[in-house]
This record gives sequence, structure tokens and C-alpha cells, in this order.
Amino acid sequence: MNEGWWSSVVVVVALSGCGTLDALDAQPPAKLQQAATQKDPGALVRVTMTSTVGVTLDELPAAVRTRVANGYLARPQQFWLDRARAQVTFTYYRLIYRDFFYNAGNGTSGSREMMPITQPNKWAVTLHGSPTRTSYNGHDVVSVTYDLSTTILADVDSVAASEPNLSNINGSWDEPYELPLDPEFLLQRTGYACVDEDGYPRNTADSENIARLYDHTCLVEAPGHEICHLSTLPQESCVQALDRAVGRVTTQLHFARLPWSAAAAAQVRDGAFTQTGVPDIQPIGANLAENRVIYKYIAPNACAVAEGCVSGTGWRRLLAFTSSVKNTGNAPLIGGSVAAGSPYLAHHVYEFSPCHQHYHFSHYAEFDYGPLPGEKRAFCLESTSRYFNNEQTPLSHPFGCANQGVAPGWGDDYIAGVECQWIDITSTQGTAVTYPLSTLSNPDGFLCEGTPVVDAQGNRLFEPTNFVSEQGFPVDRPRCDVRAGTASNNFASLNVSVPSSGGMVTAPCTRGQQGALRDCGFKENPVRTCVPGQSVTLTCTKKKAADPLQLVRVCEASAQLATGTACTFDAALGRATVDAATTVTFTCPAARDATEPGGRYALYTAPVVDGDATSQVTCN
Repeated sequence: MNEGWWSSVVVVVALSGCGTLDALDAQPPAKLQQAATQKDPGALVRVTMTSTVGVTLDELPAAVRTRVANGYLARPQQFWLDRARAQVTFTYYRLIYRDFFYNAGNGTSGSREMMPITQPNKWAVTLHGSPTRTSYNGHDVVSVTYDLSTTILADVDSVAASEPNLSNINGSWDEPYELPLDPEFLLQRTGYACVDEDGYPRNTADSENIARLYDHTCLVEAPGHEICHLSTLPQESCVQALDRAVGRVTTQLHFARLPWSAAAAAQVRDGAFTQTGVPDIQPIGANLAENRVIYKYIAPNACAVAEGCVSGTGWRRLLAFTSSVKNTGNAPLIGGSVAAGSPYLAHHVYEFSPCHQHYHFSHYAEFDYGPLPGEKRAFCLESTSRYFNNEQTPLSHPFGCANQGVAPGWGDDYIAGVECQWIDITSTQGTAVTYPLSTLSNPDGFLCEGTPVVDAQGNRLFEPTNFVSEQGFPVDRPRCDVRAGTASNNFASLNVSVPSSGGMVTAPCTRGQQGALRDCGFKENPVRTCVPGQSVTLTCTKKKAADPLQLVRVCEASAQLATGTACTFDAALGRATVDAATTVTFTCPAARDATEPGGRYALYTAPVVDGDATSQVTCN
């Protein structure tokens, strides 16, 4: 599955509306000194990039900026290595959907396919000396330059299909990028300007997942001509937003085809197949650690209600998490076609949802958080991450939303933030709990972890089940000679602790986030009342004048849950930095429904500098 709805449509239009790539074929092919031979058992591609990463200090008050800058300068090297890696993740979207960027009828010659680099644990990052404080294109930053290097190992044919300029030894290619200097706070600073939502549910992007939807080619779009943007229409392009609010780094990933070397391949080879000749789906338990507690208002007519993703309407407390599976068999996992006339439609394996306007696949996985069940409908099973790095794991593959499946060594990722990629934990409000967050892949056997059964003409055969579609039609399962042992690794679990109240916004900061933009490190205060729809002005003061600067964030509160909704920066009703007497003005929340009559808000407070003493803030 793509994290979005229709990635087969996603990037087809991403080129025509999100920006024209500069000089796609302007550079001549690299000099070919040695022809690749089909006798080579694999292909090695060296990937390098030189970039600059930093911390943008612009939003911090002048009174603390130098102290914060000095704190970043004193950070250990590992902090800067992690920040560089975070910036590299912004290359993901373009590499995974690269075929649509280049093959969408935009006049470029040749064919290009996806070309993902290796997993982050295979990246070598080297800093150029120590970070310095400087002015970067008008931004006050602490920054450092670094080198990235890694080596792709794949089969010869898929490397050539991914990039024709890599068909021969010593061939090379530069993939262009405009990256944010500071990988933190991009959504807070630029809104949706750099978010390519096409193919994703509205409002998928958040402060934690924006790197997975980043597209530097997004332009300003007019109503009715939306390409990148669906939730809102930014008034500036991604490049303009980067220049204004973050700092923009122009760079490229350099791909270079290396001569074959068995010794070099042995050093970078990664991933062991569990099955030969058949696929084997396996959830990735470690990825469940990417989870966060959020509050979300669910209207009665929301698709989440129609799909059974919540246990009620109104304000809900949700445990959002990333779920990933990988195919550890060395044969492709076939999901099936959703094209007109497909037998998978005729047998109701896939069913069209009028609400979401896409096909549902109700047998992808089961999720639960202890006693609390989850609901999941996979609407596009595809290969979105290349987890293995070896000769049997292709660099490109034929799978997408029209032809669904997972290539050998690849995985399918649902990122936290996608609608319904959560478990409703509203019942835990007021009680701290620790339960296992668990997933069971392919619970009903609709994905063939073995050999598909076909007729004499090679057509897939189906068998009846007791399942019934949403429209009441009987659902048939693709027949499969299941390989023994493939079901033994279909379960994964990870213990996750949830506090009695609050969530991501009230959890500790873990990446060195500072200032009002951060969505962590806040303390919740009691719910207050106001007159719905009226303007409210509060005057806030610290307990002592000498106390450190404090932040105040105003969030809507829920009558049903009797708590604030721990809102993110972009969803706050009002915000202020409190030094002396400081005012914050906002509109009192209006009624949402019969159970949420409005007129309630909560204050969330934190020191401006994470780690400073917390001062009692009084707002009247």
C-alpha cells in the first residue's frame, strides 16, 4: 500500500502541476569506460551527497537566542549526525515515485523508474568539521556541512530500468533536490507548501511525518487545479516557502555505477530471505515504535465512522502508529488488480468505497492495543520501501495501485498520520496504561504466501468464504497452495505506554526541539470556560519576573472527555511567549455537536527553552 490513496494517479499529475524539473536530460551521459556484462551476478551503485543541515533560530526571542545557539554548538557530534540523517529522509518521496516524475508525458526522453537508496542504518554520514553559527540566506542558523555515502546492491536489469545512465559501468546520474536546511518544524513554518497530498487522505501531513510527503517541486495552485495540495492551498511554492521561512539547500544525490566486486557486494549485502520461490509477508515490529497519541474530532458523517475506525463520534483520543510489512520471500507477493474487469473485483476481494472514492481491501491485517481493537482497510498494497539490499531485491518493480503487490525484499508502509492508521483509545482517558500494540498480517489468507492456484489458461482461481462485503455480496478468496511456515512470522507486538491524559504534545522532546514551534514538552492546565464564538483576550504573567521565558498555547477542550485536546502548533487557538504581562487573543470555540457545545478551552504551558525551569503562568 501507498500511504496514500492512488499513487498511480499521485505523481502522474505531480509533474504537470507541482513544478517542472529543471534540465532533466540536459547533462550528457557519463563517459562509459567499461561495458557492463550480463555475467555480473549483480550491480553496485554508489550514492553520495554533500549537503548542509542546521537549526534555524529565527523564531526564538532575542533574549534567549544566543544561549540556545551556544547550546546547539555544544551538542555532541551524534546530534548533528542524526539531524543530517533526518534531512536525507526528505529525499524519500521523489525516489519512491520517481517513475511518475519522469514518465508522465512531460517531454523527457527515455524511461526511468523508482530508485530508492538504502535503509538509514546503511548510511555513512561524515561532518565537515564542527557546526558554526552563521547567516544562511538571511536566516540566523547553526549549521554544518556533511557528506552522505551508501552503496546500492541490486540486480543488473532493474538498475538499468531505474536509470538508463546507470546501465553501464562508470555511468552516473544526479538527482536534483531543494532541501530544507532545518528538517524540524517544516509544517509549522511552511504549512502545506512542500506537501504533495495527491493520493493521500486530506490532512495526512503532520509535524512528524512531513518528510514522507515532501515534494520540492510543488507550486502555487488555483482552486479547481489542485495537484500537490488538497487540505489547503498555500500562497507560495515550496521553494519560496523554504527561502522565506527555513533556508534552502540546493544539492543532488549522485549515483555512480561501480565495477562489480564480490568483496564490495559482501560488505553491503543486507537481508536474508526466509522462503525460496514463494512470497512471505512479515510485519516489522520495530516500526510500531513510531507512534503518538493525538486528539481528533470525528464528525458523524466522517469516513472514519463509515469504516469503523473509531468507537464513537466527537473528540476521540487516538493512538496513531506506523505499520509496515515486508516480503521476506524471494518471489513477489501478488495483491491483485483493481482495473475494470479484474477477477479481484468480480469476487469482491476489493470493494469500492463511495465515501473515500477508492477500493477497500479488508483482509490486510488486524491490529489491537491490548483489549482495544483496531480496524484497517488496506486500499493499495504496493512496494514503498526497499528493506533488503541484495541481488534478489530489485531496485524497481511493476507494482502500484492498479497492479498491487510487494516485490521481494520490499515492504509496504502505512505511516502514522494516515486516516484510520490508529486505534481509538478514548476509553483510556484518565488512566495511564501499558499494553502491547500488536499486528497480525494476512489474517484471513487473502494474500498468497505460497503458490497461486490457476486454471489451464493461467487464470487465478477463487474459493468461497463466509465473508460478506459492505454491500452484502459474498467474498471469494484467491486459492493458494500455502507454503508451510509462512504464517509463523505474521505477528508482531511492541509494548506501548500511554499517559492518563495528553499525548504527543505533552510528551518530552527527544530531538532537541526548542521554542514555540515544537509539539512536545508542554504541560496541560485545567479546562476553562468562555462564551462560544466570542473573542477572548487573556493577560498572562510569569510567577516571578526573573523566571525564564514561558510559552502559552491555547487549545480547544472537550466537554465529553473533560480535558483539553493537546493541540499541535498549527491547530492552536492562540499562542504567546510570556515575559512581562503578555496578551493572547483567540475566538472561543463554537459548538460542534450536541455533546460538544463549545465554550471550553485549556492552556498548555512550557518554557521557551526546553530544559529551563518551568514558571507558573497566570492568565486572566
